[in-house]
Amino acid sequence: MPFTRRAAALTAAAALTAAGLATEATLLPRTAEAAPRSGAQTPSVLVLRTEGPATAAHRTAVLICGPAGGTHPDAATACRTVARVDGDLAALAVDEGPCTLEYAPVTVHAWGFWQDRPVAWSETYDNRCRMLRDTGTLFAF
Repeated sequence: MPFTRRAAALTAAAALTAAGLATEATLLPRTAEAAPRSGAQTPSVLVLRTEGPATAAHRTAVLICGPAGGTHPDAATACRTVARVDGDLAALAVDEGPCTLEYAPVTVHAWGFWQDRPVAWSETYDNRCRMLRDTGTLFAF
C-alpha cells in the first residue's frame, strides 16, 4: 500500500479513536500525489497512545515527521527522539534520572510507519515518571 494511503488510514483511525482530534486535512500537509521518498526525508506517521491506571484517561496523539506535525504538542522534539533510534522504540533511553517508587503502571503504544517501515511497539512502565524518563517527550501529551 503506498505511503500516502497508509498515512491517511492511520490518521483516520486515530481521529475515530481519540475524541477531539483534528480532521485529516489539518493533520497531513498538502502535497502532490507522488511515490514516497526514500531515506531520511521519507515522511513518517505514528499513532501514540498512553493508558494509565483505571481512573486515568487514555490519551492518543498523532505524530507526523518529515515535516513535523500532527496532534502531538511537541512534534519536532518527538520526531528527533524517534530519529535518534531510527524508529526502534525499544532502544529509547532518554534520561536515567531519579523517580519515585510509586506503582501506578502506565502502558504506552506506538504503531504506524517510520521511514516506510512498520512500527508496532508497546511497553509498560511502573509510573509516569519512569515512562517520561525512558521515552522523553514522545509520550508527553
